[in-house]
Amino acid sequence: MKLFRSDLEKHISNQLFEISADSMDLNDLQIAGGKLTCTLSVEHAAGGYRIHGPLKGKVLEKCDRCLTKFEEELESLLDVILTGNDELINNDNVDVIHFADTDEFIDLNPIIHDLVLLAEPFQRICNESCMGLCLNCGINLNESTCSCNSTEDNSRWDALKKFEKLK
Repeated sequence: MKLFRSDLEKHISNQLFEISADSMDLNDLQIAGGKLTCTLSVEHAAGGYRIHGPLKGKVLEKCDRCLTKFEEELESLLDVILTGNDELINNDNVDVIHFADTDEFIDLNPIIHDLVLLAEPFQRICNESCMGLCLNCGINLNESTCSCNSTEDNSRWDALKKFEKLK
């Protein structure tokens, strides 16, 4: 998604942009409908421009517990300052981007790409009460019950049980 200098100078206010997910390399992340939306506003700030607004979309996920596919709302906040002032730009501050007086446009795709990937949770769960899969037979415990004996000891923890007894 490119914003031209002429658009930045017009002080965009709550303008809706649709961003094609195909234009970004999001690894295995699938965006429902193939589009993200971003409602941007632009203001003058620090010898340049401040671009800010919410980034939204629906992501197709697979539950880490039960392996069921589900849709989840993705939300993030785009908030960057574009400036040619080198004093404001340092390696520690990723919210300030160099934007020279000769630059005609800014490509926001790399920033949006990073925001989408950072908004991804570490653990994808379809709902808080998800019971996952049976460790013995693999049946989805959210959909039905199994006849496996859940009290059966699991030998993979035996070494840790011995360690606990030594304390």
